[in-house]
Amino acid sequence: MKDFHATAVLLIGLTACGSPSGGTTPTQPVIPVPTSIAISPSSVTLTSAGVDAFLTATVRDQSGALMSNQTLTWTSSDEGVATVSGGTVTAVANGSATVTATSGSLSAQASVKVESSSPPPSTANVMVSDNAFNPSATRIALGGQVTWTWSGSRSHNVTFQSGASSATQASGTFSRTFNTPGSFSYQCTVHSGMQGSVSVN
Repeated sequence: MKDFHATAVLLIGLTACGSPSGGTTPTQPVIPVPTSIAISPSSVTLTSAGVDAFLTATVRDQSGALMSNQTLTWTSSDEGVATVSGGTVTAVANGSATVTATSGSLSAQASVKVESSSPPPSTANVMVSDNAFNPSATRIALGGQVTWTWSGSRSHNVTFQSGASSATQASGTFSRTFNTPGSFSYQCTVHSGMQGSVSVN
């Protein structure tokens, strides 16, 4: 009889355990997490240098809902063909490039093709202002010449990985003739992030 009484008390105690209200535990809200990214349109064709195209990157969470105000970084695989800034793609010279939009660990790509029927110029000019080359991407014909003109108050240089480069200077000009086709990148070694490119075709 004592064993029966002890068992009954134990069962009553177990039944009383649980949530304070006797109901189920409330479901915690799902926190949106960036899960996918896509670029629209996924490919563009530009018909001449200087023409723009506009790309949109969309980030969605695990339920497929749009996530706005996400930080996006845009890059071009070949700035001698096309540059990109904030989703705006600008044609530089004939060729193909891949534009990538990155948000955190997510990335998406779009293909860009430049098919210009007009020949590239035989001369081009680039302004060397404070901490920027303008334009940063230049198109020139094979055998053509690019001239850099200093206009800022600081000293800069035009340094290529190979071939002629300028001195570090605050005024004056520097010219280089390009007799080999391809894309040639350059930078100012004094100021990090000050970069440019010349596309020769």
